Amino acid sequence: RSYYAANWASFTFTGLLTWIQQHQDAHMEGEESDADKPHPSAAQSQSEPTRKKISYAHLVKEGRRFNIDLVSKLMYSRGSLVDLLIKSNVSRYAEFKNVSRVLTYRHGNIEQVPCSRADVFASRQLSVVEKRKLMRFLTSCVEETEHSRALRFLRDQKLGENLEHFLLHSIAMVTEDAPTEDGLAATRHFLRSLGRYGNTPFLFPVYGLGEIPQCFCRMCAVFGGIYCLRHSVHCLLHYFLLWKNSVTFEFQLLCPEESENEGNSFTASMWAGLGRTPELWRRFSINGLYPPPGYKPDIYLFNLRSIH
Repeated sequence: RSYYAANWASFTFTGLLTWIQQHQDAHMEGEESDADKPHPSAAQSQSEPTRKKISYAHLVKEGRRFNIDLVSKLMYSRGSLVDLLIKSNVSRYAEFKNVSRVLTYRHGNIEQVPCSRADVFASRQLSVVEKRKLMRFLTSCVEETEHSRALRFLRDQKLGENLEHFLLHSIAMVTEDAPTEDGLAATRHFLRSLGRYGNTPFLFPVYGLGEIPQCFCRMCAVFGGIYCLRHSVHCLLHYFLLWKNSVTFEFQLLCPEESENEGNSFTASMWAGLGRTPELWRRFSINGLYPPPGYKPDIYLFNLRSIH
């Protein structure tokens, strides 16, 4: 691939069209072109409401003014990814915007979800009684722990269908049969992320999610790291390197299915070295043993030999 982020990539409009063409086996048959489509008569045009139409040529012309994510995903302001971006200083290579509103589709209408205390009391979708119930529930749910289903828990609170929809689908964002503990944990995460960077708990990269791996690659290059483009990750190893009289490696194999497995042991290989000089790098064969489940460290190493 000639782009970052694989299936999580971000494209301009023309880039998205190119990506679609590359993944399309054949053009869709039976599709009418604009020239073949019947045009409405004058009477039909008068009866139909006037809508602003955006042509294909206009999209191509303005295509670099917006990005399209293959998979759109919001980031919680107090989520692990945001914390990682801050601690690693990778955040200085990217720009983010706070999502201004959270919307939900209900009864054929798009409604704004009240997130903060100010939103709750300013909402026109909720009655005064519902506003009090919602604030009381959001305040108490931080300390609640239940083992029933999320929807059953909400109905036991006698919140009403309106509040159940907002809480289940737009704040907790869980399914109706999700455990209550999961729903409450998601609600707590939502509430704790409010107000850090704006009125909602969500952030989104200005240039799309595909920008995130590029930022990590830039940081890697600044500090002399080596990374391989156009190549998928086969295995991830975490190791500690001590260079004294000998080389000592401590490994943690995070995806053992990518190595050659035989029972509770495995064989893998890696490159290791110092600096950017290729002559100082060597390929090693790693033989390891998986410990019993629940025991740390995740693997034992009992043999390390050079195979160059």
